[in-house]
Amino acid sequence: AISRTREYAADRRGAEICGNPLWLASALRKIEANAHRIPNGHAEANPATAHMFIINPLSGERMDNLFSTHPSTDNRVAELEKFAQAMRQAPRPAPRGAETRSEPSAGTRRGPWGPSTEPAEPAKAEPKPRSSPTITWGRGDRKPPEGPYS
Repeated sequence: AISRTREYAADRRGAEICGNPLWLASALRKIEANAHRIPNGHAEANPATAHMFIINPLSGERMDNLFSTHPSTDNRVAELEKFAQAMRQAPRPAPRGAETRSEPSAGTRRGPWGPSTEPAEPAKAEPKPRSSPTITWGRGDRKPPEGPYS
């Protein structure tokens, strides 16, 4: 039961990180659809490692029960869909420090960690046109080869 609770918590955190729980739900469905196509002999031989997989790798357990290491994918997707609905309804918090921000004065730059200690860059002059090289690259001062294949 603890590992199943952790799976739900990991799904929720993953959904927060990616920003859209439905993307994670779609990925879980795709992984589950393909996970049982290829038998995983290592997981079957060592069932103690089953909790390390995204989808339950053991062939006999497909539903939530007392001994299952993972919740069923349908239950995980249902929770992610509930979370997506809650995210759509929840008001977005204001960015931290938004109330105290002021527009930077001319000549100062701001970054995510406050004002820059370096002065603002002065306006750059127009670049000078480049002259073409006087030598052929890789040949130095040698004259070009002569012959039927040059």
